[in-house]
Amino acid sequence: MLEPISRILSGDLLPARLRDLPEPPSELHLAGELPRGPSVAIVGTRTPSDAAFKFTTALAGDLARAGIIILSGGAEGIDSAAHQGALDAKGRTVVVAPAGFDKPFPPKNRELFHKIVAAGGAYLALLPPHEPAPRGVFFARNGCLVALAHAVVVVEARHRSGARNAAAWARRLARPLLAVPSAPWISTGLGCILELRLGARLCTGSEDVLRALEESLVIPSRPPTPPPASEPYSEQLALPLGLVEAGGELERVARAVLAGARHLDRVCEAAGLPPASAQRHLLTLTLEGVLVADAVGGFGLNPAHRPVSATKSLK
Repeated sequence: MLEPISRILSGDLLPARLRDLPEPPSELHLAGELPRGPSVAIVGTRTPSDAAFKFTTALAGDLARAGIIILSGGAEGIDSAAHQGALDAKGRTVVVAPAGFDKPFPPKNRELFHKIVAAGGAYLALLPPHEPAPRGVFFARNGCLVALAHAVVVVEARHRSGARNAAAWARRLARPLLAVPSAPWISTGLGCILELRLGARLCTGSEDVLRALEESLVIPSRPPTPPPASEPYSEQLALPLGLVEAGGELERVARAVLAGARHLDRVCEAAGLPPASAQRHLLTLTLEGVLVADAVGGFGLNPAHRPVSATKSLK
């Protein structure tokens, strides 16, 4: 395996966004090429749940396919899932590393880092190639990671963690901060709950992140999803009688999902409802067995639910 050549970046060669830091680094060491374009930092625990790992891989892949550069710190767990998700999607990803390229942290990710550079991404280190990561460098690395990003997503994080340090940097540097909600009994997700309480935006999938980038004028706004036509439908949901009688908003949410809206923000657009109402109706439809939720926070028709004609179901 050929070792990529590391170059020293200093002065005007340093990425301009690092100037937002109170004490920007005087130099960085780059293996590969820094891709240009909108970027999102995805961070989280080194010991994630299986669901969080899968969510991160899918999230990074969806964003990479949308042309977003995925940044992370190269650690085990959520960081590795973010990098791998971007690679799987043939996208671009950058490791913002605490150690030199020849002394990677963790050592087991050496092959992953080589794949990232070979795929057109980069390994950007605070230290020269032959220097390992000292204990005190990780928080400084987090500052650089966040400064380079146009938005930051915390997927799963403990109460006290490096991911929460990255979130604190996001607030300090005025980067949009999103957090994936977690069940309160999962210790590795408590940090996300606390970040949401502190004002982080809810992240249930790539659409939430893309919307944050649109609102920050990082990417152009996409046209809203047109409302689904009321007729005809080749297949429709057979809503239970009580739900049919509820009508109105519930019916609009059901129609939105049938028309292809899979995530909360798209359901809100298609149904013309605020997030709280749409989320409540999605939960009702899921509990009734009409919809099912997938591993990455989306909704779809329950395959076991019998479709009927539009006149018998939603009217």
